[in-house]
Amino acid sequence: MNLSTSTMSERQSAMMENRRFKRSAIECYAQLQLSPHQYGGVNHGLSQDLSEGGVKIRTFSQLPVDSSVVIHLGCSDNSEPLTMSGSVVWTSRDDGQEQWVIGIAFTDINDGTRKRLQQIHAPVSINQDDED
Repeated sequence: MNLSTSTMSERQSAMMENRRFKRSAIECYAQLQLSPHQYGGVNHGLSQDLSEGGVKIRTFSQLPVDSSVVIHLGCSDNSEPLTMSGSVVWTSRDDGQEQWVIGIAFTDINDGTRKRLQQIHAPVSINQDDED
């Protein structure tokens, strides 16, 4: 089934309204391994936004919807990559850049990774005394 661009945009809008987790525009290096290793095995890209429930990644390779993937996200030079399992829920071709934008919902995250994701989204607190 082929979805038109307008249908895909409407679908993405509806998904955005139903999100359970706050998303942040965080650019992380992404390594995607398809399970089982098929469709080229390992793909690379950059995250465009990230939440506790999923990630949007820009890549040069299309991944089939419903594909199971293991995601490794390098969001900082001084920490271990975040690793979690997920499922491709949508893909969209970015014709201007000849790239794909892929939406992945996390399906398996350990407690340590979930805590790190929560820390990424924690608001920065400013001490009122330091504002002078």
